[in-house]
Amino acid sequence: MPTGEVCAAAARIVHDVTENGRSLEAATTAHLPKGDDRRRSETREIAWGAVRWWFRYDKVLSSKLHRPLRRRDRILQSLLICGLYQLDHLREPDYAVTSGTVDAASLLGAARAKGLINAVLRARLRDGEPEPNDEETALATPGWLLELIRDTWPHDWRNILASFNHKPPMTLRVNPLKQSRDEYLQVLQDRGIKASACNASPWGVTLEAPVNVDELVGFRDGTVSVQDAAAQMTPLVCAPPNGARVLDACAAPGGKTTHLLEHFRHIGSLVALDLPDRCGTIEDNLSRLGLNAKVLAADLLDVDTWWDGVPFDLILLDAPCSGTGVIRRHPDIRHHRRPADIAHYAAQQKRMVHQLWELLAPKGEMVYVTCSILMQENDGPVRDLCTRCDDAQLHHTALPGAIKTDYGVQFLPNPTQDGLYYASLKKV
Repeated sequence: MPTGEVCAAAARIVHDVTENGRSLEAATTAHLPKGDDRRRSETREIAWGAVRWWFRYDKVLSSKLHRPLRRRDRILQSLLICGLYQLDHLREPDYAVTSGTVDAASLLGAARAKGLINAVLRARLRDGEPEPNDEETALATPGWLLELIRDTWPHDWRNILASFNHKPPMTLRVNPLKQSRDEYLQVLQDRGIKASACNASPWGVTLEAPVNVDELVGFRDGTVSVQDAAAQMTPLVCAPPNGARVLDACAAPGGKTTHLLEHFRHIGSLVALDLPDRCGTIEDNLSRLGLNAKVLAADLLDVDTWWDGVPFDLILLDAPCSGTGVIRRHPDIRHHRRPADIAHYAAQQKRMVHQLWELLAPKGEMVYVTCSILMQENDGPVRDLCTRCDDAQLHHTALPGAIKTDYGVQFLPNPTQDGLYYASLKKV
């Protein structure tokens, strides 16, 4: 049952995200209780659930308060939303949730608010969960983002937004250099671990229930990696020639880098590029999988500092984006994104595409990928390159389960995968 310590830690995480703009991962690392795994698991469940459902429970809380909380008391807002989330989503006795949330007030330096917290939670239990009276509340999504996704995907928007409020599956990518997918599935079955093959990815395995990677069969020896099913499509888009010189730009954490090396044994060399503070994860994954690539720590746009002047035969650009296709996996995105961010990302993506195009060899291929579901960031930069560069020829791509767009293909978020975009361009 959630104790006061657990509820207080969860409230600190949520407050750090919603008030201080910190990422949910960073806030969790900073405030997760030390030691006991059960308490740490409970804290994470409550904090991530409260961040995921914030835009619903903030409205519920407002209806229970006689006046808004003062800015200096906003930690109580986070604590109360953690309490409301627990009442609806955790299989814990109501009295235990109320008691733990009330006790947390003292640990947060707000013992004076115990009466208020008790009253709000008891009122919620007495009155039941109110029926949401608007889509923003029902789907726990800010209005501007809801409208943008609805305009972009008028037939799919409700399913997309509903998917954001469910936990993502744990999907693995089997390394064909070590084991076949069928062989790995048999290993899992022999150990009593329920799993199934992905429909789209020929390497993908989805676990019925997530497990800690340290306990995952075959993870440490490089037999499997953790990677979403839609993110496993890269080798199905790329066609590097024998001895190809490959660049994986914005390569961290290295999932696509290692997948290319696992699949295309005829690649001559691969350069994995990212900013200095992100390169460690690439090197860790290469080491775990026993693969080799040249890892460069540099700013992609500052070409003179890292490029040796030799063109690449294949360039993979997994561009920084709004992350609107992976909100289920990163629920804090709904808190951190603003309307102006989309145009900012799109402008940056166009600069990157044009800059890297100059580094591509004749007859070479550029594969452009994002984890966005917005056309400004997807078809937009590709269209801009095709319009401005006479030697850019669109290479039409078809992938199982993806929707064809004007310039590429789009996976939409659903219960089995994230939302990713792929486009391929040939230099003629």
